[in-house]
Amino acid sequence: MGTNPGFETLSTTEQVVLLCVATCERSDETPVQAHEVRHACRAHLESAETDVVGTVSEADVMRSLYRLEDAEFLEEAERDRRSPTGKGRPAYSLAIDADDVEAGVDDRLLERAE
Repeated sequence: MGTNPGFETLSTTEQVVLLCVATCERSDETPVQAHEVRHACRAHLESAETDVVGTVSEADVMRSLYRLEDAEFLEEAERDRRSPTGKGRPAYSLAIDADDVEAGVDDRLLERAE
């Protein structure tokens, strides 16, 4: 794990969620909503060479997003799209640099399966 302050307080699931938001940020796909983060987490965990985390549920993602926002790793962002029922759903962007995320998360989460 990196030496950035605050990362040691994050659960592994929170680190995966943060890493996936950083990946979306690098691809100019932010702000992202919980369901998009969940899909990114699934894809990441399928290609990662780790058994640190099993599956990540939508509830896990939502809790992680809220906690990461409270810890100032993420910020809630306005988004143009609304849900079919007309309700706005929160969307998130990184509040820190994507490079800092990769330097701070557990190195096992960065390893890719060959």
